[in-house]
Amino acid sequence: MQIRHALTQTSQPVSLIVNNEKSNTRNIGMSPATRLILTILCWSPSLLTAQQLALKTNIPALAVRVPNLSIEVTLGPSLTLDVAGMYNPFQVSETKKWKLWSLQPEIRYWLCKPYSGTFIGVHGGVGQFNMGGIGGSVDLGSLGQFDFNALKEHRAQGTFWNAGLSIGRHWILSPRWGLEGTIGLGYGRIHYERFRCVHCGESIGSGNKPYYGPTRAALSLVYMIN
Repeated sequence: MQIRHALTQTSQPVSLIVNNEKSNTRNIGMSPATRLILTILCWSPSLLTAQQLALKTNIPALAVRVPNLSIEVTLGPSLTLDVAGMYNPFQVSETKKWKLWSLQPEIRYWLCKPYSGTFIGVHGGVGQFNMGGIGGSVDLGSLGQFDFNALKEHRAQGTFWNAGLSIGRHWILSPRWGLEGTIGLGYGRIHYERFRCVHCGESIGSGNKPYYGPTRAALSLVYMIN
């Protein structure tokens, strides 16, 4: 959401398309530092021996064909650590691509007890994108309208980071299954390079844009392991 909003504010039309031709020299894969962070989070003995462990997937992200997974572990009587990751290396169609990866950890304080009721959180995130061939518009009410029609014939790629506060709620469906909704607001920055057409590598400029608004949104299906 934040990527589209900042890009559509530029003076020239921008598109978000992944291109694997010779002009696209950037690798959309995860950096070594990010892989190291994921390895530590997944295999640290202190996390594996936590009281509870939850695996989650964001349903709206799956609906737009972005594979994602979140891991949440208990840190104390009222604290948990949630790490959400997205990675989409797939091409949508011949003219539309939507490649990205992101990593967003969040510390949560539960008003009742972990994995039950309401929580508040502090989060930060990093990622890369290389996307394009997107058309149409989405009306988000007070947040404004995101118009993607100018993005059909161009592409953009770059990096972003964000930080913010969130609030959410967990609904218990059964001893193993649950449903979680969360929304977060904050600040971020997007650095991007723009390219003239979908399948060419002629750069037409770059930018470094600030962003204020939603930094986290999810409606997740939850599976409890412990």
